[in-house]
Amino acid sequence: MKLLLLVYALTASLANTNNIRTSHPAPSLFDDVPSFPLFNAAEPGLHLPALGLGVGFYGVNNEPYGTYPECGAEPHGDPPLPSPPGCGPNTQKAVYTWLSKAGGVRLDCANSYYNHRSVAQGIKQSLIDRSKIFILSKVGPSFPLGYNETINQTLDILKELQTDWIDSLLVHWPIMDNPDSSDPVCNITNPLTYNEKQCRLSTWSAMVLLFNRGLVRSIGVSNYNITHLQEIIDAGLPLPSVNQVSFHPYIYRTGRADLLAFCQKNRIQLVAYSPLGVPDVHQFPVEHQSQGATGMARTLLEDPLITSLAKTYNRTPAQILLRWIHQLGIASNPRSMNETHMIENLAIASNPFTISDNDMTRIANLAQDTCNVDSDWYECVGNGNLP
Repeated sequence: MKLLLLVYALTASLANTNNIRTSHPAPSLFDDVPSFPLFNAAEPGLHLPALGLGVGFYGVNNEPYGTYPECGAEPHGDPPLPSPPGCGPNTQKAVYTWLSKAGGVRLDCANSYYNHRSVAQGIKQSLIDRSKIFILSKVGPSFPLGYNETINQTLDILKELQTDWIDSLLVHWPIMDNPDSSDPVCNITNPLTYNEKQCRLSTWSAMVLLFNRGLVRSIGVSNYNITHLQEIIDAGLPLPSVNQVSFHPYIYRTGRADLLAFCQKNRIQLVAYSPLGVPDVHQFPVEHQSQGATGMARTLLEDPLITSLAKTYNRTPAQILLRWIHQLGIASNPRSMNETHMIENLAIASNPFTISDNDMTRIANLAQDTCNVDSDWYECVGNGNLP
């Protein structure tokens, strides 16, 4: 593949950052499906399909397809880790089902999900032309951040996905779990050179290079808060087109409403992962040790207001949650291996309904999952002080 050969040559001269776009077959702009336009560091006219299939499955015990918690990772590590023993076929089947049976077009991937090869097999099995599929992937945090690291990980992602381009590439987290970076400002083991802020900016500079070279059609970030985004603005670098964060009603007022406003002001498209609250692996605390009832249900799908609105609108609880997010102007990535659920998820945009303003507000005012009451769950936000 000529494009990949060009990129490998590029890594020998990382200082050459001229704004030269490489050519590739003309893929879809995805403006013919329910979608949101992308701005900032994105190809002109490129849209992000509103619904994507999340393939970051949580299961680690080789659970069969469709059982909970859903398992989709391939064996990984050097040597390969014993857990998970190999759920790649689950991912392949889910991707095939999403593309061929449900009619989805966007896939939400990451190198730290350890299933890119299975995603590629699912795409191949679907017989859907690559130009009609929107692939989003991410670098880090299980892999180190840094300038060279970002470029090398992207080359690996392209190879694993068997594609010449990525439609959207994100920095997965503003921090990393892996300290092994050749970038001095990202080398956690050297306190004389390590600088967390500069590491993020160095990583982002590499992302800009990849975008300018045409290897990725848009670039963005994930799990960034307002402070992290402001760093990019202050540095005078191109702004992300996307910021992907956990997003659902139980964490809206404690940390997501302000972030949404900031992103919309700066034309950064917010994307919601865990829009249903990860019901296959996490139950929200209904009681707090010292404060009594939290007001939350064990899962959002069981919340009394959500189930009541589902009956009112003749929809499923999942559709109520996804439509609420959609009407806020946010894309989402529900995970599922269930064909029926995939079709239902897509229907909130392809066969839309409208939640009234009053009901939108009622959902926004649901109880909040703060880290004070749910400290063991990494997606909790806020300090318990509601605005």
